[in-house]
Amino acid sequence: MNIRFFKNTRIIHKWIGILSAVFVLILSISGFLLMHPEEFGIEQAQISGKYLPAKYFQVHQARRRIQSLATVSGSGQILYAGTDIGVYRSQDGGKSWLQTNQGLFDHNILSLLIDPKEPNTIYAGTHRGVFKSEDAGDTWSDWFDETSGLTHTKIHDLAVHPDNPQGLFAATDGGVFQSLDAGENWQSVSSGQSLQIVEFSASNPDILYASGKTGTIRSNNSGRDWSLVWGNALPAITTLASLNTDPEFLYSGTLTGLYKSFNGGRNWIPDPAFKKTSINAIFVNPSNLSQIYIGSGANLYSSDDGGDSWKHLSSFAQKINGDSGTSIDISITRITGLIGKSLYVGTTSGLYFSEDAGNNWETIDLSGAVNQLSPDEMKMDVVKLVTEIHTGRFFGSYFYMLIDLATLGLVFLSISGILIAYYRAKIKNRKKIVGDFATDRAIELTETTDELSTESQEIHDMIEHITEHIEKCQLVYMDQEKKEIEEISRHLNTLDKKMHRLMENLGELEKASED
Repeated sequence: MNIRFFKNTRIIHKWIGILSAVFVLILSISGFLLMHPEEFGIEQAQISGKYLPAKYFQVHQARRRIQSLATVSGSGQILYAGTDIGVYRSQDGGKSWLQTNQGLFDHNILSLLIDPKEPNTIYAGTHRGVFKSEDAGDTWSDWFDETSGLTHTKIHDLAVHPDNPQGLFAATDGGVFQSLDAGENWQSVSSGQSLQIVEFSASNPDILYASGKTGTIRSNNSGRDWSLVWGNALPAITTLASLNTDPEFLYSGTLTGLYKSFNGGRNWIPDPAFKKTSINAIFVNPSNLSQIYIGSGANLYSSDDGGDSWKHLSSFAQKINGDSGTSIDISITRITGLIGKSLYVGTTSGLYFSEDAGNNWETIDLSGAVNQLSPDEMKMDVVKLVTEIHTGRFFGSYFYMLIDLATLGLVFLSISGILIAYYRAKIKNRKKIVGDFATDRAIELTETTDELSTESQEIHDMIEHITEHIEKCQLVYMDQEKKEIEEISRHLNTLDKKMHRLMENLGELEKASED
């Protein structure tokens, strides 16, 4: 065994144990605080933004990826855009914009939802859960994540019950989640599928669809029960739309074309105009149900007859490229409209606006729509801060790396602990074997010495007896003296040789005992 290896293993084992214990302690304390917020008085407490890292209030200056669009019904002026760097709001039909990120701790906005009964209430779906604003996006005061039952926090899409604003639905990587109290508490109502879309039927509020790459599920009782409408009957679904004239009439955009269903998704008819074409977005004009817009890659198409015929309106890749000839990978992500002919198209490279139903377009520059936040103006709930610490988001990506290293450290602790125990037992056993061998050898030598001493004494007694016998024989048997003396001499010689051999053995054993 290598003693140096054994000592080095013990040193590494100790330090990895200390470092791993630090991370476990952080997670344990923060987890304990999250379990007992009222006892520690942190439930209503807030912390100033000046104690938070800059990432919570800094503004990025980069090209905006439009990932969601939402309009206030009936206003004709108010529009929200969810981007990869936060939420933007326009109150004048898209002429001017303001970034509204105060309290929004995840700026990657995947979906936006406006309360149909209270337009100042807005929900934002992000990678970290659902954020809520009750002042038209000026501040985001509520944040729903794992602590509220939303165990899958990547929110691809949001939907609200048309007749009950308290009823919310979220499409996540872990299925559909439902809230009956405006987001305060969530529960899973359909699991096992990664879903990208959740959509109410435009004509029947009891019917609800949720779609993903593995198919579409349907609820006929406002989300309480779900069943698979179609599984692999369609390619990967990217978008879904229904008409308020017929709950069974559906449009489905997929990676390989546009499909129609006249029976709630039980059967589908492919649109020959979009064969093997990826469909990214669908928008049905609520004021004219026969007017439909389709986003396919960077191209925008429209239909004025309910999808029977299509015309190509614009290619946004050409608008971006201009005369430079530079190729930019761009695709349409969202389409929405306001009252009249106002049309907005969100792409992976920006936002575009048309006042004439898509014939002419203007580029909307959001780079100047910056609402620079001051750390003194920001406040964060202590419970949310502890949640950020517990999940590692407060420290950023490096903390996740350290957590991974700590996990590997625990594995190494187990392996090194087993090695240390093994080598320690091996050393102890070796010492025991050496000790037992020495003891056994000493006992053996002692017993041999005792045996030789006994034999030696017997021989000595025999010699004395013979000597006495000779003396008697000399006196009694004079006539046989010669014969008997010869006989006795032979015996004496034999005994003397045996004695010498025994003495030699005794000497060797004593020498071995001393060694």
